[in-house]
Amino acid sequence: MNTISRIALTLLLLFGVAYGQENVYESFYEALQNEDLVQMVSLIRQIQASGDDSPERYIAEFNYYFQVSDKSKGPVHLSTELPEDEDVISSFELRDSTGNVSGYIYGVSGYDSALSDSGIAIISQGIELYPYRLDMRMGKIYALGKYKRWDAFYNEIMSMLGYTETYHDSWQYPDEDEPIDYIIMSGVLDYEKIFLEQYELKKKSETEAAVILGYTRDIAARMIEIYPGKIYFVNIMAVTYNMEGDYSNALKWLKKAEAINPKDVIVLLNIADTYYNLGDRAHDRKYLKKVLKLDDEDARDYAKRMLKGR
Repeated sequence: MNTISRIALTLLLLFGVAYGQENVYESFYEALQNEDLVQMVSLIRQIQASGDDSPERYIAEFNYYFQVSDKSKGPVHLSTELPEDEDVISSFELRDSTGNVSGYIYGVSGYDSALSDSGIAIISQGIELYPYRLDMRMGKIYALGKYKRWDAFYNEIMSMLGYTETYHDSWQYPDEDEPIDYIIMSGVLDYEKIFLEQYELKKKSETEAAVILGYTRDIAARMIEIYPGKIYFVNIMAVTYNMEGDYSNALKWLKKAEAINPKDVIVLLNIADTYYNLGDRAHDRKYLKKVLKLDDEDARDYAKRMLKGR
C-alpha cells in the first residue's frame, strides 16, 4: 500500500449493491447521475413509500439528500456585492455605461444545512440497523467532510475505529474486492490528509488549528493501536509535530518509523528535513546520503539537489 491513499470515496460508490435488485433503484441512480431532479424526487418518494427497509433504501435517500443539498448545483445569483459569508465558486462582473462595476452574477459552493442534516439523519438510521456496513459509515464520514463539520467528522472516524477494534471480522463492504484493512487504512489516510489541509487553512486561528491538529494526532494514535507496525500513521504523528515547528518531538516519531522500515524513502527524507530544521547539518547530510542508496530515482535526484543546495 502506498503512503498516499488510493481510495477517494464518493457517495456514488455506495449504490453498487442496489443495481439489479429493484428497477426503482436502478432508475433512481440513473436520475442521480443525470442530475434529473424531477425524476429523483419522484423515485425517492416511491422508495420511501415502498416500505423497503434494506440498506439500499437508506443509501438511496442519503445520496438524494447529498445531491439536493449541494448549493453549487443551485441557481445563479445576481447582486450588487459578492457575499462575504459564502464560498463564491464563480463570478462575472456587470459594468455600467461608464465602465464601473454595478453588480455581479455568481454561484456559491457549500451545502444547505437543513437538507444535509436530513441526509446525515437517514444514513445514521441505516447504520444503526446495519452496523456492520462499512460502506455506509465511510459514506457518512465522506459527507461530513464535505459539509466541513469537523467535530462530527472526527467523532465518526473514531467511532468507526472503535468498532473496527471490537468487530473487525464483521465488517461488510459490498462490491469491494480489497481487504477490509486496506479499505480502512486507505480511507483514514485520506481523512488525515484532509485534516492536515484544514490545519494549514486555519493557521490564522490558533485555537481552531490546535483542535484540528489534535484530531489528526488522536486518529493516528488510534490507528497505531489497531495496526501496530504500520509505518504510515507513525509518520503522520511526526508530520503533525513538524507542521507546528516542534522538531524534537517530530524526530522522536520519525525514529520510530525508521525502526519499522529503515529504507522507507519518505521517512528518511522527513528525518533529513527535520535535522535540517534543527540546524544539524551533519545528520541532515547523513540521511540524504542514505536516500542515494535506495532504488528510487526521483528520490535520489531530490537528495542530490538537497546535498548541493543546502
